[in-house]
Amino acid sequence: MCSIISNSFISNLEFMWQKGNLNAFDIKGQKMSSQKPLVVVSGATGVQGGSVVNSLLATGKYRVRALTRNSESDKAKALVAKGAEVFKCDLSIKEDVKNALNGSDIAFINTNSWDPAIYPNNPTQEERQGKMIADVAKEIGLNWLIYSSLPETIEGFEGSNYNVVAFYGKNRVEKYIRALGISNATFIYIGFYASNIGTLYPIITKNDGTSEFVMPVVKEDTTIEIIDVETDTGPVVAKVIEEGPEKWNGKKVPVASERISFGKIAETLTKVTGRQVKLRTPNPEETKKEFPSLERSLDMFRWFNEYGVFRSEISDISVAKVLHPNITTFEQYAYKTWGNK
Repeated sequence: MCSIISNSFISNLEFMWQKGNLNAFDIKGQKMSSQKPLVVVSGATGVQGGSVVNSLLATGKYRVRALTRNSESDKAKALVAKGAEVFKCDLSIKEDVKNALNGSDIAFINTNSWDPAIYPNNPTQEERQGKMIADVAKEIGLNWLIYSSLPETIEGFEGSNYNVVAFYGKNRVEKYIRALGISNATFIYIGFYASNIGTLYPIITKNDGTSEFVMPVVKEDTTIEIIDVETDTGPVVAKVIEEGPEKWNGKKVPVASERISFGKIAETLTKVTGRQVKLRTPNPEETKKEFPSLERSLDMFRWFNEYGVFRSEISDISVAKVLHPNITTFEQYAYKTWGNK
């Protein structure tokens, strides 16, 4: 049996191809694929974006355009060697964003709350940046925007003073995207970075051989959603992309392996390292004096005491394990990081 395709149909296909709008078409029920879908990933040399780039490339199913401000860095060159198209882009510049998204099918976007251009002097810039990116996505007709978001910490909390810089800008952008009418949008919620333990939040070895894990103002039973962000973000996002926007449009997707208390984290560190690790929770005055770099996060720590990371935005984090069955528990992360030390 043969199928006859009219010249006008061929002309339409050629036009769509030239415009970059043809990825696949059906002829009598058979899907004929052209080139692989193009996925744009921001922050490609960071932990979230880098994980997504690596996982997408590993599938062999996608072309990946990796965005970075410094396309000549060693990390950027390593992505080129793996097969990514590294694209120099400043997310605060509209023309850069438009050029970066042009011709793409899907974009994973994570804005950096701690970018020096945003924090501490211009925290509302993240919201403006995210909304501009969303506007560009709508303007160029992007099919699917996957945005790294976090919970609302302002509306409904009047008088509570939860000025969680890393959260509120992202959540306002999420709300803006939902109202904007982009074809498909999905929101990735990343848990507490396990990699911040022992780095941003120090583990201090004392003269008696014991150690202190420092987390200001939290409590022993304060429970958070946690993730090995560099290892596990990519596999979750890649699986979401594989399953498609029909399933995930409008959804919030947790990237967290478990809920764990800070007391349990200290217990796990004791078990893994073989030396006693106690949780130390300095008050705001002690934090300002001894750990000034952590003062900016005091509101976030207070938020953790009340709501964890996700609050009621996401009550069921088992979705992450369904998407990525080998997701890393904190104990597994701890053995990988400190087990041989």
